[in-house]
Amino acid sequence: MAHAKREVREKARELRHGGMSVREIATTLNVSKGSVSLWVHDIVLSEEQISELKKHQHRYAGQNKGGRSNHTIYMERRKAFQVAGREKARQGSPLHLAGCMLYWAEGAKSRGNLVFVNSDANMMLLFMRFLREELSVTDDLIRMYIHCHNAADVIRIESYWLGLLQLPTTCLRKANVKQGSDTRRNTLSNGVCTIAIHRTEILQHIFGAIQEYGGFENPAWLF
Repeated sequence: MAHAKREVREKARELRHGGMSVREIATTLNVSKGSVSLWVHDIVLSEEQISELKKHQHRYAGQNKGGRSNHTIYMERRKAFQVAGREKARQGSPLHLAGCMLYWAEGAKSRGNLVFVNSDANMMLLFMRFLREELSVTDDLIRMYIHCHNAADVIRIESYWLGLLQLPTTCLRKANVKQGSDTRRNTLSNGVCTIAIHRTEILQHIFGAIQEYGGFENPAWLF
């Protein structure tokens, strides 16, 4: 153990002699910055090495500042999208209410992508009607995935859902086939359909509306 620690200390000193910062050495060797500082405190860097370290630190600070700035911008956008959803909810549309509540119950709660999964044809029809009539979602934004238990049924099932939801084949993505029991296969003769839309504004609109309808606040949906 002592031998291993000595090798790490010697490597840290070697890297410091090469002009590497304490932070970079700690990350490279997977040790604490405090240990590195103790091991290399007596090493004097050249003016050129100090100049290079300062340049690197300025770039690193700029990247961090830019990242924080972008985070703030995107957060404010998500808040604005939720406000729009709340305003829509106050208009009292039954279809908007139904669609948002369906998503609250059945949809994925990720931050940026709308994902709605179900095997119930009527539920999928209602949700698609909500997307089109209340949120003005066009077919080019929609991605459809089919999940089924028999590879021989894929083409039939894809045709079924495309026809039912009146979607073009361009919306279709690769099917997910997973072998299951005969009982399960018979129960879901048309498999499971997933509708995905990669638009933060649509998902956050729904999140804002759900909170307005439900009379609660869920800040976690912003993060």
